[in-house]
Amino acid sequence: MESQIEKSNFRSKTWLEIKRSISHLIYPDTCLICELELLKDASAICSFCAAEMHFTHFEKYTEPTELDKLFWGRIKLESSFSLLYFEKGKSTQKILHALKYKSNPQVGIEFGEEIAKRMHLMTQFHDLDALIPVPIHPKKAFVRGYNQSEQIAIGLSHVLSIPVDNHFLTKQEHTSSQTKRGRFDRWDNVVNNFVLRKQVKTLKHIAIVDDVITTGATIEALVRSIHKNYPEIRVSIISLALTK
Repeated sequence: MESQIEKSNFRSKTWLEIKRSISHLIYPDTCLICELELLKDASAICSFCAAEMHFTHFEKYTEPTELDKLFWGRIKLESSFSLLYFEKGKSTQKILHALKYKSNPQVGIEFGEEIAKRMHLMTQFHDLDALIPVPIHPKKAFVRGYNQSEQIAIGLSHVLSIPVDNHFLTKQEHTSSQTKRGRFDRWDNVVNNFVLRKQVKTLKHIAIVDDVITTGATIEALVRSIHKNYPEIRVSIISLALTK
């Protein structure tokens, strides 16, 4: 009986591999940046483009980073980390575009795992209780098919074994895009749009996970809302990218 189950599982896995191979032949994976064809099951970015990505290397800093300084005098944060610098026309913009607009949630998971690997030795994150993705309105989630920040959080969770909490925060209004707004316009666009769950488990240290931080208006609104309701919770932030 056990042998039959093993044979059945083997046939299922073999057929799945065949389907993946055929799919790759018809729709080959391409590098998100240079669009050259990738090997099957390779990373989303070719080795040449990966070598040219603009990493922040915040995991090596002993002094406050640009991300830390962005929130000085605005909100109290426990710690912060961003993987990449965002510059228009550069590789990070193409990565974020693929994640948000090209139905490619796996990109978020892959880069979330990379963030976690670089954060692994940062002791200030060792006592995290939960990863909180920046919420998006259900309508936007329905159109896109997923929340890009949640995908990054899932990747982080794979490596760090920290749970993702999608219910701690919700977004109650469908705000327009932040892309072309200045700092104060961004604040007006997001303030009071986030709702916290009234009853939560005992959380001491959480990390808000975002895709890209520009002026920090969204993060500021979230942290202020959290500390207004739960002043005892320590809040850190993690993002895929930081605008340079």
